[in-house]
Amino acid sequence: MNRHEGYMARAIELARRGRYTTHPNPMVGAVLVKGGKVIAEGAHLRYGGPHAEVNTLRSCRVDPAGAAIYVTLEPCSTYGKTPPCTELLIKSGIREVYYGARDVNPAHSGRGAGILRRAGIKVTAGVLAKECEALNPAFNKYMRTGIPYVTVKIAQSLDGRIADAAGRSRWISSPQSRLEAHRLRAEADAVLAGIGTVLADDPLLNVRGVRVRQQPWIVALDSSFRVPRKAQIFRNERVIIATTRKASVTAMKKFSRNAKIMVLPSEKGRVSLKALLKELGKLGIAHVLVEGGGRVAGSFISEGLADRFICFVAPMIIGGTESKNSMVWPDELNAAKAQLGIRPRLASIGKAGPDLMLDLRFD
Repeated sequence: MNRHEGYMARAIELARRGRYTTHPNPMVGAVLVKGGKVIAEGAHLRYGGPHAEVNTLRSCRVDPAGAAIYVTLEPCSTYGKTPPCTELLIKSGIREVYYGARDVNPAHSGRGAGILRRAGIKVTAGVLAKECEALNPAFNKYMRTGIPYVTVKIAQSLDGRIADAAGRSRWISSPQSRLEAHRLRAEADAVLAGIGTVLADDPLLNVRGVRVRQQPWIVALDSSFRVPRKAQIFRNERVIIATTRKASVTAMKKFSRNAKIMVLPSEKGRVSLKALLKELGKLGIAHVLVEGGGRVAGSFISEGLADRFICFVAPMIIGGTESKNSMVWPDELNAAKAQLGIRPRLASIGKAGPDLMLDLRFD
């Protein structure tokens, strides 16, 4: 690793400070270097707040003129919730800008670098580009497609079960795994579950134990509108019930004040997941965490709609022929595939207390 990569690696560390508070904006970190020494550091810490470059220059206690700045993302060039960072960098007298990932936002992509170069600043792109891009997969996908990034989360036993035959599932995963699950919720703009999970477990689905800017949307898939009015999900401020035209209009009217109702096309009697993701994208939801039920998880994965799969495996064997599988989809889907099953890429494997935590990607 050369010195430029070393400074960028530090900027990546700083960017992660905004893990739970910047979305749907990207995480960004910056390091300011002058005379071979780091003179300031900063990060984008909250949505709508100052960008990493601004916080870095604000923290600088010496004249930044002639310095080099290392930023994980191409500096922005347009007015939005904050002024353009390119303008600030030019005024500060910075001589060199090194950035990692090109901004995929059409309003910014390539423009920032061009403005800086025309102002006489040396610009070097692509320093640890792959690592910088990996900071913000949800932002990148949403900006390119308008469709949310989808993470599917499952907690299962060694034999691939999420509940016994009686539906008992508390607690398969350890307290450490449950904390990691709350961290995953904190990263998302919406948490989604099927009506089966809502009826069986009556979950809150909110973030606990992690400080967040705001709670995520709660999305319940309920094609027939069976959700009870006293369900705990309605304790959340922002709830979406995704249903179909076969649902009772009378039932929907009763919930109009409690939740946003989405009436969507159906596929084989169920809510069309593609249509749902498109509508969620229109609401500005860039990242959806899918939590609820083996059939829901299996539907997102088998239909090619999942981007990431987090699987917690507890050192437990539930057994039984009627216990519930962690992943369910129709047998004909396997028969139609050229190879056996679906093979995501294993990005990492770690531990959460006694449990294994597998992080897999569909790319």
